[in-house]
Amino acid sequence: MKFCFVMPSFIKDAKGGSEIQAYLAAQELLRRGWEVYYIRENNQYYGKVKKIDGIFVYSLHKRHTKLKWLNSRSLFRVMDDIRADYWYCRGTVSYIYPVWRNSSKVGGKILWACSSDRFLSKRIIRELNKESLLRRIASRIDRSLFQKCIREIDLIILQNNEQKRLLKKNFGLDGKIIYNICPTIPVIDKKREPLVLWVGRLKYNKHPEIFIEVVKGLKEKPYRFLAVGRDAEGLGFAEKYSEIEKHVPTFNYMGELEKREVFRLFERAKLLVNTSDYEGFPSTFIEAWMHGVPVVSLNVDPDKMIQKNGLGKVSGNMIQFVRDIEQLMEDQKLWDEISHRCRRFAEENFDVKKNVNMLEKMIKGLK
Repeated sequence: MKFCFVMPSFIKDAKGGSEIQAYLAAQELLRRGWEVYYIRENNQYYGKVKKIDGIFVYSLHKRHTKLKWLNSRSLFRVMDDIRADYWYCRGTVSYIYPVWRNSSKVGGKILWACSSDRFLSKRIIRELNKESLLRRIASRIDRSLFQKCIREIDLIILQNNEQKRLLKKNFGLDGKIIYNICPTIPVIDKKREPLVLWVGRLKYNKHPEIFIEVVKGLKEKPYRFLAVGRDAEGLGFAEKYSEIEKHVPTFNYMGELEKREVFRLFERAKLLVNTSDYEGFPSTFIEAWMHGVPVVSLNVDPDKMIQKNGLGKVSGNMIQFVRDIEQLMEDQKLWDEISHRCRRFAEENFDVKKNVNMLEKMIKGLK
């Protein structure tokens, strides 16, 4: 059986949540005897096929976020060569339409994994007002093509119940929830450092500038602050972080790191903080919990998991956000209790094998 991921980036190109989730699933499918293919954008290897970690990786031209459909012709050629049984799109809505359009010719079922609540929300349209005229036009074309084919997708995979609600409300459709995955981490009994982590791409909806305010507000505390992530959209956040480093000796900006390096930070850290307006289901939450690291989130709490299961704090405003960070950094007994819950919860709910079992069962049941 052939399984093909169709996504803007491969994990060797970008270390975002979607790329990580696809790679972990791909490796598990390989272990189960599947042939695994991956179609990504990479100008350096355009038109070439590389076998990377057992995965056959094809490359298309790099396109603007909202103009992926311009790759349709070259995408069709690659699809015709692969002839997959299942086509899996994630990280964008732009490739769904051309994949759907060509699947009638090359065969195969279409899966779309929603990577962010915003793809199913009215928020997309409201945000168009912040963009240039050309970007707004491209966004409307992109969304129109998505709406044209979404009802023809064979399986819509969701990350949380809010996405399930939005899909039903705005499109009248049902989807299946499969939580994000993380490899089980061996328990390492290390003394934790007074280290606060912020991990993610430096982009508007994640509000990396709020972490700067936290650092400034707590700079007299005996804490260390590390920010990890790529300045994905060239918005200048990396420059701001580098400037803060010069004035606050307890803060460091690490840039983008390999996943094993991020895991080593989780082994040492006491907290992960999240400053986003919205997400789907951050992989960083799961990775933190798997390492026994509580999460303090300003706004985001998928399916209210943090609140319901005691996996950290959801603050709601800046004053409480800073208080929650201070409390968990300084109350060792409370931190120990939450850390233990985090580890147990992650092992029970985000295991790679368990969740890929669910995926296999769902796709083999498609008509």
